[in-house]
Amino acid sequence: MKTTIIVSNPNENSFSKSIMDKAVEGLNKKQKSYEVIDLYKDKFNPVMNDKEVKLYAQGKSDDDLVIKYQDILKQSDELILIFPIWWNNVPAILKGFFDKVFIKEFAFTDENNRPKGLLNNIKSGLCITTSESDTDYIKNELGNPIEETIIKATLNVAGMSNFKWINNNLANDNEKDKDEFLKNIENYFTK
Repeated sequence: MKTTIIVSNPNENSFSKSIMDKAVEGLNKKQKSYEVIDLYKDKFNPVMNDKEVKLYAQGKSDDDLVIKYQDILKQSDELILIFPIWWNNVPAILKGFFDKVFIKEFAFTDENNRPKGLLNNIKSGLCITTSESDTDYIKNELGNPIEETIIKATLNVAGMSNFKWINNNLANDNEKDKDEFLKNIENYFTK
């Protein structure tokens, strides 16, 4: 089994990419297999067209990247999502990833008019985000959208469990704080 890292930031010099690099360093030190999905580098199209919507209802896709991503996820036991928080949510490309990849009969099936998750091979995960807003503000005043919408209402519904969320507030960080955050990320993956 392996770890899959999904990074969603178009800026090659972003702090998200630095986080990804440290996660990879930690996984390499632990000698754990991993796969990186860089949605922007892959030029993933997050927009569903009419044909894709019809295929979605059948639990199918004709998008080669979607099929590739599904194969990767089926072989994973850990999922790491790295992204900036934009408008208190995931970037549109990551939302489109959920829409197009987490399709019926792959990520879930219907049971008594409710989704039953199928991706229970993914036993743990981590959402690592960056934001300009304070983490307490995101949690307490905005309804905790990452934990409530992304973790509970998306990942858990798809059958994944044991997810944590950590956020780095870039607005108040100096270089020392950023370096410490990156060191903690690397240490997390070497444990």
